[in-house]
Amino acid sequence: MTGSLLALALGGTAVAYVLYYALFAGAGAARSIQITYLVPAIALAYGVLLLGEPLTLSALGGLALILAGVALGAGAMQRRRRAGSQTCTG
Repeated sequence: MTGSLLALALGGTAVAYVLYYALFAGAGAARSIQITYLVPAIALAYGVLLLGEPLTLSALGGLALILAGVALGAGAMQRRRRAGSQTCTG
């Protein structure tokens, strides 16, 4: 019981916070918070690999939507503007 508690405290909390703060220092607050959107992807992978849960098409579709949202938020996917469709500034 004590070993499990120590493993969760060190592995699941302490190491995670050190990695998160390193990410925070390097990427800034706006990009660092987007890591929380990857929790469902990690949960899906753990469920399939460790618990033997089925990998369904709807789960993959949801995962694709989540990852696309993270990519949009991070700026990896940007909308292209046409040369004639610039916004008017006043």
